[in-house]
Amino acid sequence: MERLQLPRLLSDGMVLQQKKRVRIWGEDEPGRRVTVSFLGKDYSEKVNTDGTWEIFMEQADAGSDYQMLIADDAGEEHVIRDVAVGDVFICSGQSNMELPINRVMDRYPEEMARCDNPLIRTFKIIENAEFHGPLKDHKSGQWTAVSKNSFPEFSAVAYFFAKHMYRMTGVPVGLIDASLGGSRIESWMSRDMLAGYEDFLSLADRYSDDEFVKQRLNLNLRQAEEWHNRLDGADRGLKEKWYEGEPDLSDWKEIKIPFFFRDTQLKDFIGSVWFYREFTVGKQLAGKEAKLWLGTIVDSDTVYVNGIQVGHTEYQYPPRKYIVPAGLLKEGKNTIVIRVKVEIGQGRFTDEKVYALFRDADRIELSGKWRYRIGASCEMIEATDFVSWKPTGLYQGMMAPCHKYVSAAILWYQGESNTHETAGNYCDLMERMIRGYRAKWEDELPFIYVQLPNFRVERYGADRDDVINDWPCVREEQRRALKIPGTGMVTAIDLGEDNDLHPLNKEGIGFRLAMQAAKMLYGKESECEGPQIEDVYVERISHHMKVTLTFRCASGMYADSKTDPEGAVPDERNAVKAVRDFELVDEKGRIHTAEAQIAGDKVLLTCEDEMTAVKEVRYCYHNTNTGALLYNKEGFPMTPFRVEI
Repeated sequence: MERLQLPRLLSDGMVLQQKKRVRIWGEDEPGRRVTVSFLGKDYSEKVNTDGTWEIFMEQADAGSDYQMLIADDAGEEHVIRDVAVGDVFICSGQSNMELPINRVMDRYPEEMARCDNPLIRTFKIIENAEFHGPLKDHKSGQWTAVSKNSFPEFSAVAYFFAKHMYRMTGVPVGLIDASLGGSRIESWMSRDMLAGYEDFLSLADRYSDDEFVKQRLNLNLRQAEEWHNRLDGADRGLKEKWYEGEPDLSDWKEIKIPFFFRDTQLKDFIGSVWFYREFTVGKQLAGKEAKLWLGTIVDSDTVYVNGIQVGHTEYQYPPRKYIVPAGLLKEGKNTIVIRVKVEIGQGRFTDEKVYALFRDADRIELSGKWRYRIGASCEMIEATDFVSWKPTGLYQGMMAPCHKYVSAAILWYQGESNTHETAGNYCDLMERMIRGYRAKWEDELPFIYVQLPNFRVERYGADRDDVINDWPCVREEQRRALKIPGTGMVTAIDLGEDNDLHPLNKEGIGFRLAMQAAKMLYGKESECEGPQIEDVYVERISHHMKVTLTFRCASGMYADSKTDPEGAVPDERNAVKAVRDFELVDEKGRIHTAEAQIAGDKVLLTCEDEMTAVKEVRYCYHNTNTGALLYNKEGFPMTPFRVEI
C-alpha cells in the first residue's frame, strides 16, 4: 500500500500562487523524509508522528509548463505535471457564482470560438456537506484548463473574471470553485466563526446525526413523489391526453402569456394547468429543427409540439430553451401544449422574456393569446429540507480542505438566500467569515464580493398580498461590510434582471471583480468602483428640506438608464434622465421622494413635502430602481445606500 499521499488540489494542471511561500503537504509513514523538487530546488522535511507533513517553498514568479517531483526516502514518489505559477482565487457563494457558462451561452455565442486558454484553470468542488467536522481533503475535484470542451461547465462569473484578469496581467489564473446554488452564508462558516449564534450551532448539531439526515433526505423524496403522484393521478389532462390532436376548446378559457397567476383568476392556484395554442408554419421552417424559447415558468413544465414532448424542466429557475426536432413541424397549422405544475401558489410565465419558435431569420412569436384549462388542483407541496444549506456543512465539506492552498484572494457572490430571517445580521456574519477565513489561511487575503443586483423579488407576507422587500437590507449590510480592511465590493444594481434571479450579464460582474482585484493585488490606478456616499448635510428652509450629498469616486457623475437613446452623451443624459430613487425619511418614519440635481461630486436633494427633520437618506433602497441610475465617468454605478442622520 502506498503511504505517500497528496491532497486532490496538488495534482496535474495545478496553479500555484506567485510571489508567496507556497505550502506543499500530504501524508506518509511517520519518520520518513519527504523531498519536494521544483524549479531546480529541493525542499525536505521529516514526516510527523501523526503521519502528516508540510513543506514551504520559496516564492516564485509567474510561469507555466513546469513539473514537480514529490518523493520520500522509501522510494515512493509522485510527479505532478503541467504546473503553472500565477494567481489563485477562491470562488465561493451560491447559484450566481456556481452558474455555468452553458446557462448564459446564448448571450455570449462568440466566447466559444475564443475561449481556449491553457493558462486559465479551474478546480470545481462538487456539492458536499459535512457535519462531523472539517475534512482534510476534498472528495471531488481536478484541475481543468478552459477549452471548447470544458468551457460550458466553467462558472460564468469566475471565467469572465479570469479572462479579464489574464488580459490585464498576462499571469496564469487558477480558480478554486467552491459554490452551491441556494446556499446561505452560515453554511460556509465554521463553528468558531458562528460562536454566539446558538440557533445555527444547534442546527449544525442536529444534522450531525447521520440517521436524522437520512430520514430527512428520505422524507424529501417521499413527500415530493407522493405530491406529484397525487397530482398526476388526478390530472384530467393526462387521462384525456390533452396534448394530443386538437382538444375541444369549449371549456378552455382565454389568457395572454406571459402573465403572473396572481393577476388572474388563477391567483393562489396550486396544481396543474394546461395551455394550448395553434400556430402556422411556412415552407421555410416546415420539417426543420427549430429552437423553442418559453422564458421561465413557475414551477415546472412539460411541453408538447404536435403531440410530441419536446421539453421538460423540473423547477422554476432554468430558462426554457428547448429543441423541436427535425421532421416535427409541418407546413400550415401546428399545435403547442404546455402543462404547468404550480407548487406553492405563485405560478407565472415570467414577463419580458422571449416566447418564440425560431430558426435563423424565421421566427414565430408565441406571446399573446392562449387557451388554458385546469387539469387538477391540490394542496401545497411540503417544503424541501435542503440539508446541504445547513450551518457549517459546506464549510466543513468543501471550504476547509482549501485552507492550506496558498491563494491570492477570495471572490464571494452570495446573499440572495439570506434575505429572510438573517438579513439584518448579514454584515456581522460577513465580518466573522472574512476574519475567520484569514485566520484559517494564515493570510490577510483580499475579500472581493458582489452586492446584490436589481431584482423584482416576489416574497409575500401571511396575507399573500404584501410583497416583502428585504433585498435592500442585505445590500446595505454588504455596503457596510466595506469597513473591514482589505475588502472590495462590486456594485451590481445595473447588472441584474428585474425578472430573473439569475441574470445573464455575468461578464459585467466578472469584469468589475477583475478591476477590483487588479487594484488590490497589482495597484492598478484605474477606477474600479462607482460613487460612494461620504457626507450628508441637511438644511431646513421653511418647512422644506435641502440635502447635500458628497461622494468619493464621483468624477464626471451623470445619470443613465437602461433605455438610453442611441448616441446619447453624458451631458444629454443629465438633461433627460429622471433620477427617482433618492428618498428622505422624516422623524415619523414617513418616506418622501426627493428631486436630485448633480453638482460635480455632489448631489443636491430637495423635497417640497413638509417635515421638521430628516432622519435617513436613501438611494435605491428598494428591490430595483425606478428611475435612472448615477454613474461616474468610468461607467461604474453609484452604490445603493441608507444613511441615518
